[in-house]
Amino acid sequence: MSITVKPLDAALGAEIIGLDVRDISPASATALHEAFLKYHLLVIRDQPITDADLVQLGQCFGAIGKSRMVSPLSGRDDIMVISNIREDGKPVGQLPDGEMAFHIDQIYREIPAKGAALHAVEIPGAGGDTMFSNNVAAYESLSPELKKQLEGLRATHSFQYGETQRENRDQAQERPHYTHPLVRRIPENDNRSLAVCRLMTDQIQGLSDEDGRALITQLCDVLENPANVYSHQWRVGDTLIWDNRCTSHARTDFPSTQRRLMKRVTIKDEIAPLG
Repeated sequence: MSITVKPLDAALGAEIIGLDVRDISPASATALHEAFLKYHLLVIRDQPITDADLVQLGQCFGAIGKSRMVSPLSGRDDIMVISNIREDGKPVGQLPDGEMAFHIDQIYREIPAKGAALHAVEIPGAGGDTMFSNNVAAYESLSPELKKQLEGLRATHSFQYGETQRENRDQAQERPHYTHPLVRRIPENDNRSLAVCRLMTDQIQGLSDEDGRALITQLCDVLENPANVYSHQWRVGDTLIWDNRCTSHARTDFPSTQRRLMKRVTIKDEIAPLG
């Protein structure tokens, strides 16, 4: 049975219909990868799956990376558990609570993630939505003058593990960081994508701190414009796959008294961002 790719009525994304995640044929894997490159975000609804199924799905797009932490809620080192569930008062997953600002996964590394697949096991009664910006469309919307200004610029990004809001970071703490082109080229199709985000982008080389922060804010405002964002309201059994090179994403707040359990695989890239 062939799958159907149905574009969302949004700035990005497509729903995948007719796919059995437990049994992905080579033809379906090829169709998924083509849709991933075209729509940047794939939505699969209402399919509870195992950790092994999630890994197999992620492998349609590339090799799977290791998690920083092995959670007792999975036991696998290739599954990242994102959850506010606690044992003895301590979270058994990563990024447990509340709102998280727009970010690009691992942009503070030499080779950031290519993408990720995130699966909903338990969700709160309200909130905890995941929002995605279309960083390709955002770049294309810029004026010719601003595109010219961005040519050749490089931005430095950093991340303090566990922090979900920029203002909460410990400015005195040394953080992993890396510098990449501010506009990156996607090798498969030559698209240009804005590689900037509010949580992790610190400065732009060659600009004063004041001018750099002003430009970062200007670009993030374009990325986060509601017209450029899809917000996913989760249902148990949903899985999202996104191209981390073409999107940034964020999380809305949710009640801390309600359980949220998500499982994720990170899809590795093979090359550093191209300018």
